[in-house]
Amino acid sequence: MGAQVRFFVPSEFIRGSRVMFSPEQSRQIARVLRLEAGASVFVFDNSGWVYTVRLERVTPRETWGTIVGREEGRGEPPVHITLYQALVKGERMDWVLQKGTEVGISRFVPVVTERAVVRRREKRARWTRILIEAAEQCGRPRVPSLAEIQDFFSALNELSGYDVAFLAHTGERAVPLRDVVASYREPPSRVAILVGPEGGFTEEEVSAARERGAMIVHLGPRVLRAETAGVVIAALVLHHWGDLG
Repeated sequence: MGAQVRFFVPSEFIRGSRVMFSPEQSRQIARVLRLEAGASVFVFDNSGWVYTVRLERVTPRETWGTIVGREEGRGEPPVHITLYQALVKGERMDWVLQKGTEVGISRFVPVVTERAVVRRREKRARWTRILIEAAEQCGRPRVPSLAEIQDFFSALNELSGYDVAFLAHTGERAVPLRDVVASYREPPSRVAILVGPEGGFTEEEVSAARERGAMIVHLGPRVLRAETAGVVIAALVLHHWGDLG
């Protein structure tokens, strides 16, 4: 569909063929993009469809349009990846969410680990906004889901729901990710990736994950930062099993 002006709108903002935009989006359309009535934009609502919308009324406070076409959205990877990311300092978590969305991660679960050196603060509104903006920018028809902050050991209870789970670790018993991926004859449909904080996982956490079926992997001789590892693993997984050619 080429370069697009794309907006995510909740499904309740679409009533029949009419699409309402939020006040923030209205300001962006009117004052930043300087679009006028008659212009077309693209809208997605997590249904998998992308709608072509002709703007009918444009003001900084209220903007709405009419659906004039739709097509099935492209950009969702064939492998559903969940990243269990240990909380990291400052804006590094923002970076994980933004770049992870661009790469193709489908779900993010922030986790609290023993060595995490950040306070457990809820930033859900900010993180959700980052996911929406990243999905709009990169052309995905769905916004990745964001789970509530979880304790690491509680998060391990979810691993049984995945075809394969990878835990990033630099210990001696970790095996190369490339070898594990290459050993699969059929690509899995659901993959979990677990990444620790700046100090890495403790041996207790690694052992607990292994007992729950996680494969302990490394990415080679260089140690990646906590905010980089999950995005890199997701990219490698989707390169081998997905749609990153």
